[in-house]
Amino acid sequence: MRKKIFISFICLATVAVLAGIVCLSIFLATRVTMDELVDVQVYQLDKKYMSVVDKDNTYLGHPDLVRTDSGRLIVVYPSGHGKGAIITKTSDDNGKTWSERLTNTPDSWTTSQETPIVYNLHLSDGSNKIVLTSGCPIWGDGTEYSANGFNCSISDDDGNSWSQFTNWYGKEWAQASGKEPYDAIVAMASLTQVKEDGVLVDKWLGLFHDHSFVNYGTYLTFDTEGNAVWSEPFPILQQHRQAEIEYNLCEIEVLRNGDCLIMLARANSKKSNSMILFSYDEGVTWSEPKELPNELSGDRHKAEFDSTTGKLLVTFRQVIPNVKENAFAESTFFGHSWVAWVGTIDDLMSYSDDDPSNDTKGDALIVLGNNKVGTGADCGYAGTVCIDGTFVLVSYGYFNATTPYPYIACARFSLADLGIA
Repeated sequence: MRKKIFISFICLATVAVLAGIVCLSIFLATRVTMDELVDVQVYQLDKKYMSVVDKDNTYLGHPDLVRTDSGRLIVVYPSGHGKGAIITKTSDDNGKTWSERLTNTPDSWTTSQETPIVYNLHLSDGSNKIVLTSGCPIWGDGTEYSANGFNCSISDDDGNSWSQFTNWYGKEWAQASGKEPYDAIVAMASLTQVKEDGVLVDKWLGLFHDHSFVNYGTYLTFDTEGNAVWSEPFPILQQHRQAEIEYNLCEIEVLRNGDCLIMLARANSKKSNSMILFSYDEGVTWSEPKELPNELSGDRHKAEFDSTTGKLLVTFRQVIPNVKENAFAESTFFGHSWVAWVGTIDDLMSYSDDDPSNDTKGDALIVLGNNKVGTGADCGYAGTVCIDGTFVLVSYGYFNATTPYPYIACARFSLADLGIA
């Protein structure tokens, strides 16, 4: 009897080993690497350029970053997945070290309904204002969090103090106007100063989207007392509504090239790569959406110029749809990589015509961090600044193999450090 059990055990073990060998062979034979999907040099950022900003026994994610006129860096992020009390830290040494969590922030920040986003705006009178916005979208079944427009907080003293949240186009406005409150997601994904008669004025175009993937624009100005005034939101891509629906365009980044505005849009339906659009009338109308190459495909693009090299860096969560990483993976390549594309503004402008032979793909793709296996596409939203050629980028992810929760991480490097410049 024991002999039969032993033989059975040996047989099962042999089958298991053979099955393992077959699976490993299939995995290795079908594995696709990033180098095979892009036509630029791929760099893996060395861990010596990475540091931890904040880590806790709970979920931390979706940060944004701003540099004040005094040189201080301010990072903000929710204490939860996209919603929760806003946490703030600062750095006075360009991201080498970070403060403890600040406690002198507005009480209204504790009930933030979505990820905070922050900008440093310079006005024509020489003053500056730091603007923090946070959307108020529907979450889940809408019983706990329902559509309530977006919130805005202002600092006039380099982030040392902030105003309480002011709500815009939410429930109170809806009740007074007889309209529906806006379901604002990632507000403001971008905030771009606009021109009038060819001159930059104290007016900024902010963008957000809703659950129907309607992308809205709203103009920020300031009244004579310095208070923020947001115009009623309007559909900014109405002429391309079919594309918005088909590709689920959202989380739009806008950057300026002279009199041209360039829009980089996440394509959330995963039917295509990310999209690029152009406007030559300050965002009133936009060109037809055009698919970006793999090198720039992903979610939540944020762009920053390096004035010392003339290069442009765009950071995002990499997603290349309809490509399996291996035979056992889902049909979206990666999604667990936080990356940064390096190129020039001319590379982006090469997509402004209908001739694909003119399209250029940039110089490099930097892998800043990889989520540990099994955590999926939950990383890569990042704030970014460039200080005399040194990029400081703050994002989130499961970048440590043992961490049970995502944490806030900082990448700090120059292009010369990587041999790109």
